[in-house]
Amino acid sequence: MNQDSSEQPFPLSDEDLALITELRVVREQRQGFYEKLDSSLKALFSHCEWRITGYKSGLAELVVVCPSRVIYKRLHKRAETIHNRFQDTVRFKHTRFQLYFPRSFKTFYEHEISW
Repeated sequence: MNQDSSEQPFPLSDEDLALITELRVVREQRQGFYEKLDSSLKALFSHCEWRITGYKSGLAELVVVCPSRVIYKRLHKRAETIHNRFQDTVRFKHTRFQLYFPRSFKTFYEHEISW
């Protein structure tokens, strides 16, 4: 019976624990943000790739990549609502919301708020 030491679990380092905490916070923020959206926005977001990123500088960023120009236009019309829901979720004093459809340079929206 040969036991390879590489199969044994290693204790978690401080870095690992910090990463686990950070991932949990991001997951909770993502879920909290999604729950604050109304059903029509949830339907649109379900077609998009989107992420929330918090930076050590105090900036929280929501980036939404749309799969089509139609979805981009519909989300763009609701940009203020989306950004407000995002601010309510992350509780950062500096937020940025980016919305774009990567196949067109004309379909890019960015709004940043700092208070």
